Amino acid sequence: MNDSVTSKLNDTLKELYHQAIDADKKLAELRSRGQAKFSAVLREDSQFITHADHFLPYVAELAEELEILITASEEEAQGLLSRMVHKIQLLAETINQFMRLPSA
Repeated sequence: MNDSVTSKLNDTLKELYHQAIDADKKLAELRSRGQAKFSAVLREDSQFITHADHFLPYVAELAEELEILITASEEEAQGLLSRMVHKIQLLAETINQFMRLPSA
């Protein structure tokens, strides 16, 4: 896998990690007030294996996929990269939409 692509993905995951921490704090705050009673952040058909009621486990799954991508053959890497980019976009959009919701 190209080092610049790997580096960019790593930087993106670091950014998502920090966003997920902030989103999980907001979720905890909402839950302490009896809100946010859903069982999963993303739908089951999201391509993620993870099904969690907070954001960090999804970032962890992406980090694991990056490790697999780094060691994959060039042929395998193309499919993995495409799927990973889609999942990153979905998670980033979901976090951004969630953070724009009013807290009260």
